[in-house]
Amino acid sequence: MAKTGIQVYGIKEDLKTLNKLAPDLRRQITKDAKAIVQPVVRSASSAYPERYLSGMSRNWVQSSTKKFPYSRAKAIKGISVKVDTRKKSLSTITIIQKDPAATIIDMAGKKGGNNQAGRNMIAGLTLHFGGPSRVMWSAYEANAEYVNQNMVELVKEVERQLNVALKRSNI
Repeated sequence: MAKTGIQVYGIKEDLKTLNKLAPDLRRQITKDAKAIVQPVVRSASSAYPERYLSGMSRNWVQSSTKKFPYSRAKAIKGISVKVDTRKKSLSTITIIQKDPAATIIDMAGKKGGNNQAGRNMIAGLTLHFGGPSRVMWSAYEANAEYVNQNMVELVKEVERQLNVALKRSNI
């Protein structure tokens, strides 16, 4: 599995400090980060078809949690961008899919099906729509150069704004 992206050490701490010193600047940085990844969100949104496999239009409940039916509108609405500075989070800026059906469709086959129905669903999705990740990772890869380049610039701006805020507060 190939991985791509930018690793910037200390950005979470910088954002936390900036939030304490200049919350308005921190909010603007969050808005800027979300704007930078909008091409990925748009690509992912346009990649969802009206319909996947025929059975995905039916109700499916697992452990009292509704997973299906699949809806393109719900899949598009389920895409969100999050800026997370908690220590436990692996990424600072993430694009996530919150819709259960869209998530299952996107990643089905990553670990394999637990039963014959699951294996059949994975085989059908792979045959018609390719392997996992079918939407989200592909959308990122199509826009990776733009996102990475602009995120580097944003990180430089965070550093600059943090330095200005630190000078003002005399820390």
